[in-house]
Amino acid sequence: MKFSEYISTHHVFLTGSLLKSADSEMAAKQQLKLALASNTVERVRRGMYASNAGRFEGAGVDPYEVVIALDADAVLSYHSALEAHGVAHNIGFECRFRTDAVKTPFTFRDVRYVPHATKSGLATQRIRGKAFGSVLATSREQTFVDCLKHPEWSGGIEEVVRSLSAMPYLDTVRVAELAMAESASMAARVGWLLEERAKQWKVQDDTLELLHTACEGVVSKLDKSSDTVRGWSKGWNMRLPEESEEVQSWLL
Repeated sequence: MKFSEYISTHHVFLTGSLLKSADSEMAAKQQLKLALASNTVERVRRGMYASNAGRFEGAGVDPYEVVIALDADAVLSYHSALEAHGVAHNIGFECRFRTDAVKTPFTFRDVRYVPHATKSGLATQRIRGKAFGSVLATSREQTFVDCLKHPEWSGGIEEVVRSLSAMPYLDTVRVAELAMAESASMAARVGWLLEERAKQWKVQDDTLELLHTACEGVVSKLDKSSDTVRGWSKGWNMRLPEESEEVQSWLL
């Protein structure tokens, strides 16, 4: 394939993919240098480029396109998964994903891309979109537990509670199973939010009872990074980072 044809049909691409399809690797390397100099092609990170040619001229680059080009099996996670599921309360300027293809973060067009190591047994689902085709993200249930476990990677605890509360439906039994497999503290955090949204998600009493049993005798924090205790959930023996009334407002 000719270089001009390739960059007119591939928005985000790796050097290896370009050279593999090229009629001449040497010519493609030279044309890539010229395209970079003229801004017809833009460097995303080492070995990865975005085309500004043809229909891509002046077009934005969807962060998911970058992730897919890096690793077709990468899994959007944490706040990026909230965004993929359409429930994020605020727009994020980070794209977090699980992959073993890259190890270090990088920034492109004001978006910071942060890779996390892959994890076996991760529950995923495929998200489809016009701009990027399809991409893997953690399932609603996995995202629920991940974000409560790592609010620092998910926009902060207020963002997490507001966003998760917007989930239209959940397999709450599966959420409880994932939480209990993590820790007593996770069982408390998840149990607290499931109880607050019990009517919306049709949470069964026996599910809440299992979570209560899993965290019995343990004092937990809703936000593990918060040293401030302004509120208290008596039912879950859990410290709240703000007064109870404030935390309740996040659920509305």
